[in-house]
Amino acid sequence: MARDSCNLKSSFKSVSSSSDESDTSDHSKRNGGLRRNVSFSSLEIRSYNITLGDAPTPNAISLDWEYDPSATEEHQVDHYEHHRNENAPRRNKQEMIMPPSHRRDLLMSDAGFSIRDIQRATHQAVLCAKQREKTAKSVKLGLQPVEEVLEVLGKTKRRFSFGKSKHR
Repeated sequence: MARDSCNLKSSFKSVSSSSDESDTSDHSKRNGGLRRNVSFSSLEIRSYNITLGDAPTPNAISLDWEYDPSATEEHQVDHYEHHRNENAPRRNKQEMIMPPSHRRDLLMSDAGFSIRDIQRATHQAVLCAKQREKTAKSVKLGLQPVEEVLEVLGKTKRRFSFGKSKHR
């Protein structure tokens, strides 16, 4: 399965943080006397590859771990925020939703997955989600220890079954 770049971009880069013990406000007194401050001076925009996701939804898509370091852009936060609004206004929640057909097209055309690869991944994700749901229910009902004992007994029974001789 080929995994080509799809140019999905993200990533802030934190460059400094500090704590100031001289702040005497009520809030800082309640929080151990420390005032915490985090600031960002620059950000990195990286282009990550896409891959099959593990969410139990049709055509789940995820960012891969790999990215192209040569395509990484670094900007000063203030400069980026000032100019980003001119070129690309922020999207609302509805605009951030990617329809399943678009995800499928991206996985096939940009990442090189086949329909069968996508179906298999979706099926596996659904099975995992059902198993997590079953486990959560059994824990909630207090049945987890019982299921663990039954699982061990089942493994033990199989081990003894294979060890029996056909000739007595």
